[in-house]
Amino acid sequence: MSGGGHGALLGSAALLGGALVLVLGELYQASASWGLSFGLAPAGRQGEHQAVFSLGRGFQQFAGPWLMTSLVVGAAGTGRLVLAALFALLGLAPPPLVRGLEKARARTEPAPT
Repeated sequence: MSGGGHGALLGSAALLGGALVLVLGELYQASASWGLSFGLAPAGRQGEHQAVFSLGRGFQQFAGPWLMTSLVVGAAGTGRLVLAALFALLGLAPPPLVRGLEKARARTEPAPT
């Protein structure tokens, strides 16, 4: 590389930027997970809600390696596009779903006195 060290500097900046995005994403995911698992639980049924919420993580750990291997290794370029579309869909789905749950809960819960 002829760039007088600019390639290494650019690579380092990209690496640090990627690490920052990863850390911020992890923090956002963890706080959102707590908010969803506890904040949406009906009063007095937090344990049941936690148990069902944990099924998602178990399914992720079960199906994730198979899905990644099948799509990234087995289907190459097409599989990566399918995986990107799946990530986009699953990333965009929670906000409208949570809004719907909050509206449904507001209709069914008695007003505080």
